[in-house]
Amino acid sequence: MSQNTISKPDANPVVAALLTWLVFGIGHMVINGQQRKWLFTLIAAIVGSILCLLPGIIISILSIIDAYQTAERLHSGETIPENEYSMPMLFKIISMVDKTATCSKA
Repeated sequence: MSQNTISKPDANPVVAALLTWLVFGIGHMVINGQQRKWLFTLIAAIVGSILCLLPGIIISILSIIDAYQTAERLHSGETIPENEYSMPMLFKIISMVDKTATCSKA
């Protein structure tokens, strides 16, 4: 299955991290243009929080770091697949349910 790619040299890593932290992970979608990643990380954080608070917090922190790293890559001019993760640990968690997820560092 071919994935769409994203190229956003105007992506701001700080804004992506802040929006991801403050507004339910929305930095993935608004700043980085990764709607599917946003949806899966949001669901994983909610489920992790319901099951036991610690997994939800860990997923949320990894999501913030991933949003920042992805925005840095986009800002530097890199073109990435629409559903690519920059944080290998978050990718390993999400790839258990989202088989289309990719990670260049994993």
